[in-house]
Amino acid sequence: MIGETLNRRYRLLSLLGTGRCGQTYLAEDIQAKGDPRCVIKQFEPQAKDDLSLRKAKYLFAREVKILKILGKSDRIPNLLDYFQESEKFYLVHEFIDGTDLAQELKSGQQWTEAQVVALLREILEIVDLAHREQVIHQDIKPSNIIRRKSDGRLILIDFGSVKKIYNQMANADGNTSLTVPIGTDGYMAPEQRSIRPRLASDVYAVGMIGIYALTGIEPKNIPQDHQTEKVQWRDLVQVDEKLAQVLERMVSPEFNQRYTSASEAFKTFKKFKLGSKLLDFKTIIGASVLLLAVLGAGYYYWRLENSLNQTSTTDSYAQDQTQVPFLYRNITHGIEMKYPFSWELNQSSQDWGTIAIFIPQKSQSYLVVPEVTIKVEKSPQFNSLDEYTTNAVYQITQLPKVKIIDSRPIEINEKQAHQVIYTASNLDNNLELKYLQIWTINSDRLYTVTYQADVEQYDDFAETVENEMFKSLNITPAK
Repeated sequence: MIGETLNRRYRLLSLLGTGRCGQTYLAEDIQAKGDPRCVIKQFEPQAKDDLSLRKAKYLFAREVKILKILGKSDRIPNLLDYFQESEKFYLVHEFIDGTDLAQELKSGQQWTEAQVVALLREILEIVDLAHREQVIHQDIKPSNIIRRKSDGRLILIDFGSVKKIYNQMANADGNTSLTVPIGTDGYMAPEQRSIRPRLASDVYAVGMIGIYALTGIEPKNIPQDHQTEKVQWRDLVQVDEKLAQVLERMVSPEFNQRYTSASEAFKTFKKFKLGSKLLDFKTIIGASVLLLAVLGAGYYYWRLENSLNQTSTTDSYAQDQTQVPFLYRNITHGIEMKYPFSWELNQSSQDWGTIAIFIPQKSQSYLVVPEVTIKVEKSPQFNSLDEYTTNAVYQITQLPKVKIIDSRPIEINEKQAHQVIYTASNLDNNLELKYLQIWTINSDRLYTVTYQADVEQYDDFAETVENEMFKSLNITPAK
């Protein structure tokens, strides 16, 4: 097929890989204005009956939806296109110019503990992006992690969507049946071999990358206990005890003994410190600044709570605006939120839709006025918050020039919610806007709170919005 042009657009340059699931090609987009290189994955169902092809089309569309969501992060290749020709399905991914981690991790070469901690922290940060969308990679290994040449950052590739479709297409009678484990020996968690992957399976693979970096021994060559499947690596290298304990937990043969997801493991590495080594000057200064910030924040919030206790609110928002902070309250929809003296309530309603808009008092100095909006709608017809979130994030990916920066589950007053941060182009003025949006479902209502601003002014108010407004959100049973 090399030299052929697919979909009248993609000329195949070389074969990158082949397997039972399909082929992967390096191609060039003859219609591209910038870098024409791209990666094309081909999948051809083995069964060609009508039922199997309909099922393949459904599974393909589902994977495309997930990949479009993930690809909006700049740490995961973007899905550029997808199409079907004859009975074959194709995914077109962004080409990442760089070298894979397999060229950095080599047998016999041991990394320092500090290097390993930094490496695992960066990998887990990327995997966390997928885990927030409940997507399991299933084949994390050095050759699937590329260090991008342009900025030196790591990029996680090959989310195995074609492999997943292949597994679920195994039976031509239309029944979903996982038949072949996805993964690579040495990095594959025990439950993956039993075809029961979960988020913790990816944590296992990342842990094995860390052990490889520390020991200089490829995971497939590290012995395991035949009965327990426990990785026997501790005698291969001297390592800080705290780091060893974290790695032991990551590669536990029992998935319920590991970190449940990349998010949990990432939080551990974010605050991880090796042994009792002396802190450097920058760390000391950083800690001092943090302490002063905490003390200052404590004093400010003491003033904030003291002021709030003196504020009387009997309608949809505080009538006495001589006190700070103010309190917006909508009894009809059972929601309230504090807002500081430097902001004002610009619009208020008891109806459905947008019930409140807040803007800075000096908003006239902005080309695009920063604003926080509260929107209440009748609960959408979805079975769960997760199902609504998948659809909502997908809708965001359809915005012009959108890039998702963060997407994660959160809590609002012990209620499950979701938060997403993204940028998108405003077609009216061609400006790039940045959004912080959270949503939750309570009873029969969907609550969405959004902060938006010009990308250049976003940081001017982000801390106030997050720490004073969003964190004060309270949703109670509505009347």
